[in-house]
Amino acid sequence: MKVINYMVVVILWMAASGISAQNVMTSSPYSMFGIGEMASGLYGANISMGGVSYGIRKSEWLNTANPAGLTAIDSSSLLGEISSFLKNESYRSSGNSNNVLTGNFSAIVLGGRLKKHWYASVGLLPYSSVGYYFQTKTPLEGTVDSYYDNIFEGSGGLSKLYLSNAFSLPLNFSFGVNLNYVFGKLKQTETQSTMSVAQEMDAKAFSADFGLQYERAIDRKTTLSMGIVYGYKQELAIKNTSTITTSSSTTIGKAKAGDQYLPQYIGLGIALNRKKWTQALDYSFYQYSVLNSGDSRVKFNDSHELRYGLSFLPSEHSFDSYWKRVGYKAGVNVSTPYYKISGNSGIAYRLSLGLDLPVMNGCLHTAFFYDHLNVTGRLRRNTLGFALTYSFGERFYKLKL
Repeated sequence: MKVINYMVVVILWMAASGISAQNVMTSSPYSMFGIGEMASGLYGANISMGGVSYGIRKSEWLNTANPAGLTAIDSSSLLGEISSFLKNESYRSSGNSNNVLTGNFSAIVLGGRLKKHWYASVGLLPYSSVGYYFQTKTPLEGTVDSYYDNIFEGSGGLSKLYLSNAFSLPLNFSFGVNLNYVFGKLKQTETQSTMSVAQEMDAKAFSADFGLQYERAIDRKTTLSMGIVYGYKQELAIKNTSTITTSSSTTIGKAKAGDQYLPQYIGLGIALNRKKWTQALDYSFYQYSVLNSGDSRVKFNDSHELRYGLSFLPSEHSFDSYWKRVGYKAGVNVSTPYYKISGNSGIAYRLSLGLDLPVMNGCLHTAFFYDHLNVTGRLRRNTLGFALTYSFGERFYKLKL
């Protein structure tokens, strides 16, 4: 089938060029711990709805968080999504402040129906990211009022290449599974005067996560859908390399690899579609405490997150005026940070707004968001950002599925 050929080509292309997905997606100094800053809320058509996904079903969305949602795709369509973002992050920690602008492409996804009751999707998504640069001054031993600079910098991240399969089942149930390959390199360098020490971690793992959805029509204009997702804990295979460079030599050797894991998680969601309105609510629990920070001052913490999203679409008819076919979205999510600093935790939240703008062959999903993170007495982070996802599908309507 032609759709399978398209997907095979995309898989091969992603595997060949996937390393380019490990771009700078954060400027957080705390991305130096563990496997970096977790990447979320920077891709997909649901960004402006607070990231709700577990229970929601949309014929024009590629649901990467709950693979069971793929069965909602129009059976005659092959859909694709490309996402990018731009954000300004402002940090304040221990009396120091920093302000950094970052942006890049963040994800590419393709999906559609293979056979009756069988749907599939492939995609390349960010998983975590490392990106920081800062300096400290250290007293020079044996001198008075003399210091030397320590420069700390890090880059890289982990990407996730996935293949989803979803099946529509009797009694309005759907089941899906994501088969994931998580891979990437994280590099951290400390420079002192004429010497630098670089640590490079090459990590990879195969994992899977699962999703289930149930949909029920309450009346002719109202449907209710519910979903659950689960991903198990998986150890990363890690190879650490240490490179010591001085003015006269370079020494490369193996470094001890600490244990790191992809955390276990579970999520529940519910969505209500009534006429032109959609509302959705998600809850998720992530067991981030299995991660090792490598620093006694920073401990990873299990995280709870609650997300709510709302959308309004005046009309889906192509013959209506353009502005009647524009969708309006809003969302909020609240979570507990997944790390503690010197025993202190706190709270994080995101507010988001967006428009869905019809274009010739699909839709531009725009999202403006504000993130706030406060680890009591230790860290405050404020982020203003814009994300854009281009969804296309109409151009493939002639494919025989």
